[in-house]
Amino acid sequence: MDITITISNDELSASDKNLIKECLGLTTTTELNTALTKLTKAAFMEYMKMFKEKGLPTRADEVQQERLFFLLTNYFQNRLPSENELSSIFQLTQSQSKTLLRNTKSRYRTKIFNYINNTLLETLNSATQENLGDPYEFVCTSPTTVEELNLIISQKGPTLEPIQKIRGLASKYSCAVDTYNLLQQELS
Repeated sequence: MDITITISNDELSASDKNLIKECLGLTTTTELNTALTKLTKAAFMEYMKMFKEKGLPTRADEVQQERLFFLLTNYFQNRLPSENELSSIFQLTQSQSKTLLRNTKSRYRTKIFNYINNTLLETLNSATQENLGDPYEFVCTSPTTVEELNLIISQKGPTLEPIQKIRGLASKYSCAVDTYNLLQQELS
């Protein structure tokens, strides 16, 4: 079913559009239009769940988790957003965004398993080695993603070295070769 909505300039001004582009990290009007289409679908699906099921969640944190779930399935689609992205979209602190992401992963884990796995695999695949045998290094702006990778290590390779932040660098991490190989095996 195709549904078309019309939004006037009074309802969505140029400054509103610029604010949305800034919050979502977009640069062009085409990107904005694509994002608004995805966001509209996410909102529609949230309303449909409300009509079809038991209404709205009663606690504010549950509302945020449900809203993030619909953003995951309709806007972000194949990946988990970083805490920075969530802070910008939900107007939350980094700590609040981290909690929201953790709680949403916990509540919807089976429904968003592929998004979690894709995010972890994408992060792992971005790792590089200076020389053969050296640890792999990668940049990751989401501490929750690194925590999730380390959770796999603790469960599947408890004797292996966990992923560690490289001292003096804001978001760069080091991963031992055997740890990297285990993660590739588990995520692929």
